[in-house]
Amino acid sequence: MRPDARRTKRPRAKRYETVESVPMTPPTQREVRGKPQKPVTARALLGGWVTSPYLAFLLLSGIGVATFRLEHHLRLTLLWLVLLGVILLYAEGGRLRSNYSLLNVARGALVGTVVALPFYLFAKDFFYATASRLYGVTDLQALLERTVFLVPILEESFFRGIVQRERGLLDGALLFGLAQALYFASAVNVFPLVIAAVVLGTALVGLLYGYLYQRYGLTASIACHMAVNLVLFVLPPLVDRVNALLV
Repeated sequence: MRPDARRTKRPRAKRYETVESVPMTPPTQREVRGKPQKPVTARALLGGWVTSPYLAFLLLSGIGVATFRLEHHLRLTLLWLVLLGVILLYAEGGRLRSNYSLLNVARGALVGTVVALPFYLFAKDFFYATASRLYGVTDLQALLERTVFLVPILEESFFRGIVQRERGLLDGALLFGLAQALYFASAVNVFPLVIAAVVLGTALVGLLYGYLYQRYGLTASIACHMAVNLVLFVLPPLVDRVNALLV
């Protein structure tokens, strides 16, 4: 064997590692711009007026004046729908806090019952006559649905969850009282003194609802409002109907 043959070595075969091909996905629109995009909401499209309780109340007042000639129950329905729309727009931003718990609900219901019972014992006929006239219904079931389940949720969500949250306790109670005159303006010519008493009384009880909202949250003020309306507006005709059945 020649000496040159010992020195020469065959080149080693190169080893290639197989790499799995990763499919390339096109960059998303967020990656291209480099900043996360916020979802488009109706509240953002309409502007910041939704967060202003004063402008929302002016809108409610304008619609209330414009619909003054409508039938009373239809007018109330339109005003409540306006409140519902404002509440939904405000809640879309996540600023409507409920602080729900069964304990807070029980606290609100207990306070409302204790506060309303003395008025029920001394003036139950007055409150029932006022409620049936102002809410435009005399049927017990319709009165229960409006005064206990519909109105407290709408009014507390707006006047406490929005107005008081943005402007404070006194503003929430004041606008709450003024709203009663707006709701029942078509009945002012019939008994204006009752309307004035309702406005003053609801403004005062609005302070109680506002305190519960500050202390225990929105569900407590809603439960208190429900209990007050149940005792003052629904319990008198309910007791009369039960007594009539027993007799």
